[in-house]
Amino acid sequence: MKTSHRLGAVASAAVGLLAAVLAVAGCSSAPQRQAQWTNPALGAQSGFLRGEKVLIACDAFDVAMRRTCEDGLYREVLAKGATPVQVPAGTVLLNDRELDGQLVASARALGAKAVFTMTLTPATSNAGSGVSLGIGGFNFGSGGGGGIGLSVPVGGGGWSTGFAANGRVTEVSSSRLVWTATVVAAPSSDLNAQFADLSRSMLETAQGAGLL
Repeated sequence: MKTSHRLGAVASAAVGLLAAVLAVAGCSSAPQRQAQWTNPALGAQSGFLRGEKVLIACDAFDVAMRRTCEDGLYREVLAKGATPVQVPAGTVLLNDRELDGQLVASARALGAKAVFTMTLTPATSNAGSGVSLGIGGFNFGSGGGGGIGLSVPVGGGGWSTGFAANGRVTEVSSSRLVWTATVVAAPSSDLNAQFADLSRSMLETAQGAGLL
């Protein structure tokens, strides 16, 4: 009888894990928040960005993705009551160093209180008859990397990718990071819609943290 109970518990846990994976992988269309941190010096419900001018920028490996992301981030910052400004044309940014610190001088010149950046990284994939999940270790095509991964067959066809978005708010006057969060989207072949959802979710998370 005890063995039967243990097997039942294991089966229930497996079903629960499968349900959670499916929720992230496609059964839930809304991006899921994975982590959030607020600088203790900022405090809760600070209204740090409310009504303020904010320099916005996205970091992605593809120019079209970066522009699409920045359009969405611009709209969402504006909708939440802040004034977004874009990186001035001709600004030279280096790939071998953090984007946030490079933008502080431009933000200061534009009279912005903060820099709001969002980095996009492939995080979930759905290929053919299965879904592969992993943060820090991705497997696209024949390549792959180290990290924690999980593969579960869910059927269907085609190829789609879900992105993780890491948002960061840096205070211009002190160059200190005051808030950061990561949200992950389910795989989708419509990247324009996915990036819009990620931007919306990121700003809702910032609002929930009291920045807006």
